[in-house]
Amino acid sequence: MKILRIRLFLITAILLIICGCQSSQSTYEIHFSESEIDYEDAQDSGPPPIRIAISTVLSPSETVKSYREIASFIGEQLDRPAIVIQRRSYNEINNLMVNGGADIALFPTGAYINYGLHDNLEGIAMQERLGSSYYYGYIITKEDSNIENLEDLRGRNIAFFDPTSYSGYTFVKEKLTARDETPDNFFESHLFTYSHEGSINAVKNNVVDAAAVHSLSYENIEQTDPDLTNDLKIISQSEAMGTGPVLVRSDLPDTEKEIITDSFLHMAEDSSMKQVLQELYIDRFIPFDPGLYPTPGDSDD
Repeated sequence: MKILRIRLFLITAILLIICGCQSSQSTYEIHFSESEIDYEDAQDSGPPPIRIAISTVLSPSETVKSYREIASFIGEQLDRPAIVIQRRSYNEINNLMVNGGADIALFPTGAYINYGLHDNLEGIAMQERLGSSYYYGYIITKEDSNIENLEDLRGRNIAFFDPTSYSGYTFVKEKLTARDETPDNFFESHLFTYSHEGSINAVKNNVVDAAAVHSLSYENIEQTDPDLTNDLKIISQSEAMGTGPVLVRSDLPDTEKEIITDSFLHMAEDSSMKQVLQELYIDRFIPFDPGLYPTPGDSDD
């Protein structure tokens, strides 16, 4: 056990170094306490800001500008200022929405399945990416490894994204549950990176033997930084799941909900927003379809 604890410590320390580039995310993060101050100040000079919460599967430092453009677009339609609230984990996004700290959230799928089924939250749209409203979870490993399937990972080390991420954790847990196994007893160790890019880097640099990642994030890196994935391989894939939905607070005025919904659904038709969506690998937003997301009773998610 002492050796395992030491190894886990070393893995975590190395991973933090690898993911160091992600630290720039904090520059863009708006903490809830700060947004409360902005909210109070805005009441004296105009309407309060619309608050949009995000937790992205892509590189946060590279995409936050695009999300700010989306927020500004929504704010213009509502004739209100807009702010982006960025959070690292899915649970933080859920807490913001449920506790009234945000008005709109671009929810990841896993977070919606686990947290989004609240009476005070409504789905209004979902993302279409690369021509599809579906995505997958991948298990990746080094091309030259002798790992060819999930069973070959028994007693090995794996990186996950977030405990509530479908692509970055839950689908692997489901596969193990079907074998009467759990991550704790199947793997020698596992850790959460809260970054798909960080998980890919961890495999690339031999910090872990494998990682569970979002197909969009992996395919995006294949296109933009092929050196990072050229010696990696996919050994397992999840079932298709609906892409991340857009949720709003149910207690928003109906007129505002209609404007927000219409703004997302027609965003791709606005010439000023086409490049913004392309930078996020979003083709367009389409009407929300709850049937694409299993409820907790239908899944182990």
